[in-house]
Amino acid sequence: MQAAELQVSEPWVALAPPGAHATAGFMELHNPGDEPVDLVAADADGFDAVELHRSVNENGMHRMIEQERITVPAGGSVRLAPGGYHVMLIGIQRELAEGENVTLELTLADGSRQTVDAPVTPRGQAMGSHDSGHGHEH
Repeated sequence: MQAAELQVSEPWVALAPPGAHATAGFMELHNPGDEPVDLVAADADGFDAVELHRSVNENGMHRMIEQERITVPAGGSVRLAPGGYHVMLIGIQRELAEGENVTLELTLADGSRQTVDAPVTPRGQAMGSHDSGHGHEH
């Protein structure tokens, strides 16, 4: 059986303010296969813990819920973005500088792993004002 694979685009890690305990990683996950693919874990050096989370707004209260998995449907995409799914990077061990890369290791349900280099970017600048989802060649 062929290992599952996700295509990752637009990865970035939010620049944390000095002294912050945590930050988050974001990206677009696309599944080119004909079966759903589950992202079940993530890891990164320089953090005490890395978890998959989803931000929800319930009765006007914003909170994060840890996720056991993030399912990317066959032929579909899931965007990890502020206000939704994200990779929570907890216990920042050293201050991150704008422009440096954080290497995220993504673990899929079949045990396969993928690494993604995500640049540290201020929250307001990450996605730009254009839709970069069009015209990508892989």
